[in-house]
Amino acid sequence: MGVIRNFKICVSLVFLLLIGCTQEQPYSPDVTPGKIVGFIKPAIAKIDAVLIQGMTKQTTSTDSTGYYEFNSVAAGIYNIKISAKNFGSQMINNIIVYAGQTTAVHDVLLKPYPEQLDGTFPVDGAEDFPLTDPIQINFSTLMDHKSVENSIYLFPDQSGRFQWATISDRSKLSFYPNDQFISNFNYLLVITTDARTIYGDSLSFEFQMTFKTEGLKITSTIPADGATFVSPQSYIYINFNSKMDRESLENNFIVTPVKLGNFKWIDSQQVCFQPGSYFASNTLYQVSIIDGARDIYKTYLRSDEVFFFQTEPLTINSNFPAHGASNVSRSSPIIISFNTLVNQESVEDAFSVIPAIEGWDFQWSDLTRFQYLGTGKLLENTYYTVTLDTTCTDAWGNKLPKNFTCIFRTGI
Repeated sequence: MGVIRNFKICVSLVFLLLIGCTQEQPYSPDVTPGKIVGFIKPAIAKIDAVLIQGMTKQTTSTDSTGYYEFNSVAAGIYNIKISAKNFGSQMINNIIVYAGQTTAVHDVLLKPYPEQLDGTFPVDGAEDFPLTDPIQINFSTLMDHKSVENSIYLFPDQSGRFQWATISDRSKLSFYPNDQFISNFNYLLVITTDARTIYGDSLSFEFQMTFKTEGLKITSTIPADGATFVSPQSYIYINFNSKMDRESLENNFIVTPVKLGNFKWIDSQQVCFQPGSYFASNTLYQVSIIDGARDIYKTYLRSDEVFFFQTEPLTINSNFPAHGASNVSRSSPIIISFNTLVNQESVEDAFSVIPAIEGWDFQWSDLTRFQYLGTGKLLENTYYTVTLDTTCTDAWGNKLPKNFTCIFRTGI
């Protein structure tokens, strides 16, 4: 018996060991940091490079060969801002760093700036510049206003206005377009040597830079994408970043389930779609602006734009008398209004009043509102219970989610 017992114990221990060996080990992601390296030209020492991810920043500088590196960089997507005195600055965007790997960034060529020029926004070669943002020019010394403004040229020509930071601050200048920049377009900015300091010194050499404006896009919608409990009585508003070719937008605008309506333009960048009737309750709608919509500069949306919203369930918007009301006039009708069009027959079948009122009937203003009334009067000092049950539906068959009840008491 002792041998058998010992044998069973040994088998049990081996079984437990096997289970322990085959158990799945917890997943441990690779958290080894990565590295970013690159070169900046011309090869001058101490060019600043700032690694940016959200609010987190890490700074380094180049050596005498123009080489720079960022060590101990967590996996992720980063931007790098590079700047040097008399060379302006540049941004390198969307740099992907993988755990335990080195990411080599393309070489950056900085453009020499005249000694009187400290920097511009946008920087040379920038893309996706907002269509109504000002161009900002920062000088390293105080400048003569008139000579600077007369020395600045934009190609193609763009009407606008100059604004210095303050009357006393003659080193920061902004140019605001009167209307907007052309969308998805390459601009050339030139500052000639006619620009002078307040001491009479001319710009060291003519400065040129290029930037590209952003393409056509939607900036906001009402309802917002993914919105829920939207009133069926809502309109759809869409804002664009550029002046629209109105006909192209209207011809490429689709609401699903199909909803016909009219367009009202608030201005050239904002349109309101007013459906011919209310939206259905408790329904998911898709709004699509398909290929073909463009602005007045013939820039098309980069791709189809789609957003969704969900309407609220069938709801009683208002009722009279109010629930809990007392001393209600015995001649008062019962009034109920809905948040969308309803099926009249289903509403009348779902409606009841206790105690019953002889000789009263329904009178509809439209399919969102009715009165229940008659020539006879309600009983004096009596509690009435008005009910609409869940067999009540909207015009599309969506049901009232729960029974509606209102209790009121009449006066003498």
